[in-house]
Amino acid sequence: MTYGDGDGVNYFPLVSLDICGHELSHGVTQYSANLTYSNESGALNESFSDIFGECIENFADGPNDWLMGDDIGPGGSGGAFRSMANPNLYGDPDTYHGTYWYSGSADNGGVHTNSGVQNKWFYILSQGESGTNDNGNAYNVTGIGIDNAAAIAYRNLTVYLTSSSNYAAARAGAIQAAKDLFGAGSAEEIATTDAWYAVGVGSEYNAGGGGGPMMGGAGHLGLGT
Repeated sequence: MTYGDGDGVNYFPLVSLDICGHELSHGVTQYSANLTYSNESGALNESFSDIFGECIENFADGPNDWLMGDDIGPGGSGGAFRSMANPNLYGDPDTYHGTYWYSGSADNGGVHTNSGVQNKWFYILSQGESGTNDNGNAYNVTGIGIDNAAAIAYRNLTVYLTSSSNYAAARAGAIQAAKDLFGAGSAEEIATTDAWYAVGVGSEYNAGGGGGPMMGGAGHLGLGT
């Protein structure tokens, strides 16, 4: 396993806890869903690594900053290059096919950029948030905490997703994982569904019919690592 040295000016060696957790999580993905490292499946691959990297940092160091790589800048801070709370801050989308969504062929089809959608989903599911997404849809989600959100994400990755899974499949699997862990109609299932709606994947929770249909349409961290 190799980690980048950084450039010695803007980035020091890429060995902060969240980055190490990110890279090791690629191994978990490889030996579970084995998400193909391109396009939407690759974006999910990258996102799961960000999610579990942030969970590991939370477990070790306490309250999350929701920034990937914040500790690798000069003086041990300020080196962040992705935000899960506000992906737009670093040019990543927080809404499926919304602002900053990448549809080209670089970076294996934008795997690092488009990871922002599931990253934002996980942040909203954990913390809760009210707002309006790029589709003009207002949302209001009550957070369920990072541990419960992580359990849903992990079960989705290891039980329901396959190598070709896209964002629609990630939504369906996460909702089913929430049902498995917390029960149908639980606050956790509702929050999981509505957090996906918040990032433009599927409709809001419907007590009569669940979440409704989908709407619309070994990795590395980036920075040469």
